[in-house]
Amino acid sequence: MSLPVPVQHEPGLPARLLPALGFVLAGLVGRALIDKALALRGGAELVAHWAQLNSLTDIVGGVALAGIGIGLTGRVAIEAPHRQRRLFGDALRLGLLMSALCLIACTALALSGLLPLLAPEHATLLLPALACGWLLVAPGLLVAWLLGRGQAGRAAAVAAAFLAVPLLALWLAAAGVELVALLATQAVLGLAVTAFLLAGEGSWRGALGADHGLRPFVMAGIAIGILSPAATAVARMEIAASASWETAGAVQALWRSSEWITAIAAGLLNAHFLPRLSATRDARAFGAELRASARQVVLPAMLALALLWLLLPQVLALLYREGLPVGRFDAVPFFAGDALRMLSWIFLFGLFARGAGWAVTAGELLSLPLFAALLLMLPGPLALPAVGLAWMLAYAVYAGFNFWALRRIAAISGPA
Repeated sequence: MSLPVPVQHEPGLPARLLPALGFVLAGLVGRALIDKALALRGGAELVAHWAQLNSLTDIVGGVALAGIGIGLTGRVAIEAPHRQRRLFGDALRLGLLMSALCLIACTALALSGLLPLLAPEHATLLLPALACGWLLVAPGLLVAWLLGRGQAGRAAAVAAAFLAVPLLALWLAAAGVELVALLATQAVLGLAVTAFLLAGEGSWRGALGADHGLRPFVMAGIAIGILSPAATAVARMEIAASASWETAGAVQALWRSSEWITAIAAGLLNAHFLPRLSATRDARAFGAELRASARQVVLPAMLALALLWLLLPQVLALLYREGLPVGRFDAVPFFAGDALRMLSWIFLFGLFARGAGWAVTAGELLSLPLFAALLLMLPGPLALPAVGLAWMLAYAVYAGFNFWALRRIAAISGPA
């Protein structure tokens, strides 16, 4: 297959970005349908419990996918076709190894009782959720590889299968075993794809040399892949302990509703602007690309957030069910935090483009981990407005740090 046309030669938002948008939307629709089915069966609490299991899965899988997966997509897009399969082999071996080490560490913590991130009635699902994270690494890397090859349609098909089959299992599941059905079907699918890829691993093997471009993403993967889901799980557990699982489910509903906007913004920044920023060496042109990303992606997304706020009761009723304990006033600090979060991503992708791994790693401490720490420090029962203020404050700090770090990197490097 021929390589994609270089992004910088295409005017505006390129037509090839549309399949990538379809890929993002396929994931959003699938997750929304699962959440909707869970809400109808067990209300906001069941949604929160499933989100907590996903956080555990993401801890193990994300350590590979959040770093090596992103690096694989970028590297494949600029490699010759005969080297793309070898690059996938390197990513597969490195990703499975990193995830396996994380799985061992998390299992040891779980058996020692130091990972109490699930409600007591779902504690038996902790180890299966961690193991499922390892099984989802190979499918996730396959998706990343397909995206790098410009085959977003095939990537969307793989992602859709990993959402449609669990959704069918959830529909057929008896009452009380919904989470088991979802986790089991994801694990079976992951095992099948992992076994298939490992069985044909010889065709992926090849000596690319030590500098294959993936190792610099290891630390970023550890920071983003472990800290983000772990901090989210801790935050959700603290909300449930201080208030209730219903409140935790309400927070999850707000996150999921705004994700329709924030995830699309992240996809556009990653698919369109990251390659352009990476290819830009002139400081003035680099700044122009950053301003263009704000104007073409983040500003429209903020306007969409304002519209979502106006239509919030109708949206929550559509995505979940009527009667969720969330009002417009409760949502204001959450959506303000989402706006700051998207603003911070402009500077974050600039740091990725400049190869500033230290800044990405350090900044990760000031996003979701800071949010979780603020919740732990707040006194008394956690009401939704207080949780929202902590969310907004954390991303104000994160955006400020990323802005400072990018200015510092640009001042040191100067025009290439």
